[in-house]
Amino acid sequence: MIRKVVKYNNFLILFSVAAAIVFGIFLPSLFVNIKFLGDLFINLLKLFALPLICSALIASIGGMSSNISSLKSLSMKVVGYMLVSEIVAVTIALTLFNVLRPGVGGNPDLILNGQPFDPASHQSFGFINFVLSIFPDNIFRALNNFELLPVVIFSIMFGLGCAFTGETAKSFVQFAISIRDASTKCLHGVMFLAPVGIFTLVGAGIAQSYLGGALKSDFMALLGFVAVLFIGLFLHGLWQMIAVAIVTRQKIREILYQSLPVFSTAFGTSSSVATLPVAMHAADCLKSNPFATRFMLPLCASINVGGMMMYEMAAALFFSQMLGLDLSLSQQILLAIACIFGGMAEGGIPETSMVSLVVVFRIVNIPLSAITILLPLDRIIDRVRTMVNIFGNMCGVILVSQWMNRKPQDSIKEVL
Repeated sequence: MIRKVVKYNNFLILFSVAAAIVFGIFLPSLFVNIKFLGDLFINLLKLFALPLICSALIASIGGMSSNISSLKSLSMKVVGYMLVSEIVAVTIALTLFNVLRPGVGGNPDLILNGQPFDPASHQSFGFINFVLSIFPDNIFRALNNFELLPVVIFSIMFGLGCAFTGETAKSFVQFAISIRDASTKCLHGVMFLAPVGIFTLVGAGIAQSYLGGALKSDFMALLGFVAVLFIGLFLHGLWQMIAVAIVTRQKIREILYQSLPVFSTAFGTSSSVATLPVAMHAADCLKSNPFATRFMLPLCASINVGGMMMYEMAAALFFSQMLGLDLSLSQQILLAIACIFGGMAEGGIPETSMVSLVVVFRIVNIPLSAITILLPLDRIIDRVRTMVNIFGNMCGVILVSQWMNRKPQDSIKEVL
């Protein structure tokens, strides 16, 4: 029975969305009594968000201890490329969603479910308050208040501490890996309740939207969000491909031909980790350094998720526009920084995009019920995101290989 639920869970989620639309239109009063089921689903997601974020970051960064001492030069190039890629990703989202503004005109009741929300009373955040908020004097107070960005920063710093400590910190890193794996299993268990939770939350939003006469405009707004996001993902993959073509002097047609297996595997599995062997072979065919390939691609699969960071930025701006929140340019830049850290919190683990969205939504005070609106769409978006992520990581390997001064055979001998 459990295996059947796992196998057909995606289908059940899509069915629950369709059912929510039907019942939200023809029986809106139903959701008055069962809305608590949606709140329960949100609470369970939040319950496992903190241990998953902390453990995933500590495990990913702390596990680099064996590489830091011998691979400083390569590590600096890898980190430099990842930062550039992530900054460009959130900048593309920031630009597109400020120019096209697909969330303007959307009905906020779709995510508020009748709860009061006054944009004028929204507490804005500035640079000084932002910096002080991510470095609290008491991390346990931040945990208690569910302030996730300070937790992300603390986990990154603690992970770096473990990495530089080396051998004596390995037991703690292994402990973090155990917590990460256990939290992931629990999160997958919570996803069994996703059809019920999404049915109640989406149904309540549909009911409010239908009763308010804004159902059509809300669906058009969501379609606009997906369309603009896909444009951004395409541009993000395009600039990386052009950079590889210019630096390596290879034809774009050849790059695309060698990347076809990567695209198909990423789309089919929706997992950067599962696509790693195919991506490594494609990178080798496109003149990458085998040493850089085998060091950088596994690392980037956990941390360099530019597509995910673009998705966070896009979702935050979209729902801010829908709620009528007027974010200044400086606030949006701070939000972009938060998206970069929030994307790292995903830790390369499948089906945890809602965890990093919680980090970003909490910053701009977007109701977490908005996540359930994105969950049905996330099944398709995640596949496209994965294609862009792994392709970008593969392009990064090729570019870093061009910057390395040593010969590939010498690098391989060092590893062997």
